[in-house]
Amino acid sequence: MSKLFSYAATMALATALIAAETVQAQEITHKIGGRVQMDWSMVDADNANMDWNATELRRLRLGVSGKVGDDVKYKVELNTNSSEDVNVEDAYVQWSPKGGDWSVKLGQFKTHNSLDEQTSSRFISTLERAAFTDAFEFNRRLGLAVGTSGDNYTINAGVFGDNLSTSSAEEGHAISVRATFTPVNDDSALVHLGASARYRKQGDTQSDFRYRQRPVSHIPSRIISTGRVAESDVFYGVEAAAIMGQFWTSGEYGVLDANCNACASDPSFHGQYVEAGVFFGGQKTYKGGKFNRPKVDKPITDGGMGAFSVVARYDSLDLQDQSVNGGDLDSLVLGADWWPTKYTRIGVNYFDADANLGSSTSGLDAAFAALVTGGITEEEVSGFNLRAQFDF
Repeated sequence: MSKLFSYAATMALATALIAAETVQAQEITHKIGGRVQMDWSMVDADNANMDWNATELRRLRLGVSGKVGDDVKYKVELNTNSSEDVNVEDAYVQWSPKGGDWSVKLGQFKTHNSLDEQTSSRFISTLERAAFTDAFEFNRRLGLAVGTSGDNYTINAGVFGDNLSTSSAEEGHAISVRATFTPVNDDSALVHLGASARYRKQGDTQSDFRYRQRPVSHIPSRIISTGRVAESDVFYGVEAAAIMGQFWTSGEYGVLDANCNACASDPSFHGQYVEAGVFFGGQKTYKGGKFNRPKVDKPITDGGMGAFSVVARYDSLDLQDQSVNGGDLDSLVLGADWWPTKYTRIGVNYFDADANLGSSTSGLDAAFAALVTGGITEEEVSGFNLRAQFDF
């Protein structure tokens, strides 16, 4: 798929916004929103004999969203972090015809995969998402999607080019679909079931896909990597979650089959996590096939103490199969959060990650690459992540 797809979609997005403003200016609403997430991490790596102690602007995001008449929604959002690079996050228009239960979305947004990935970074249970969501690159792309939903289900499917920031003579493309079902959804309990799939292919002038991951914290770079091995891949995953009053639990399992021309046989990688948590003075919430903003019974602005939550997560990622030895990573995360209001969060995570480093040094942190080069195959990384967060 060439750059023509991206250009055409961008022009259509701009044209739709301009036309809507010209024809229905009196019906346009808008809301300015954003988020700030400041992180501090203290990380220790045993065999590498390395310590990291650093602060990071993880996300600084500003955007505008709103409606044009009753049927069209729009959102444009910019993001930066400690790198000081500014990039476009979501940028789309969505048409939902009056009286219908379906919608069409055009612009840049995430492919339809994973409960943990679809849930906003503001509301995820731990401060970092599951390892497989980053390793398998569930990113934003320029695309066209169709969706439908009812009282107890959602279905979304889309076709995509590349991210707006991608510069290549021949871009890649992707197709994704996700469906969710809530067989139980009442005042006492909610049960979520879901499944998703994605096909992805690199452009002819682009480098092959590489699968890699950090050791829970975002401060060190990657600890395991396959190197660049695949020109295309297929992901399929299942997910489940439940909310029962103050308690919640969730988990996912995903498999990625890679098409590797240089390998003796095509490898298959997988990742999974399971977590359980409890709120005090509040509750986990759910909307539209994903976790939503938590409920805080008595925020400090009303004279209360806010809400507290604790969570335990086991996370695993395996990047070894056939002739590809990208290593594996098993992590335990224990987290606690204080929500003074539903718009503010102070969280701390303790993590312990055990890695089989594999045989590739491609894209690894220099400290971990040196271990692989020196023939050391195991590493244990532990530490704390702390986050202060505010959104509006």
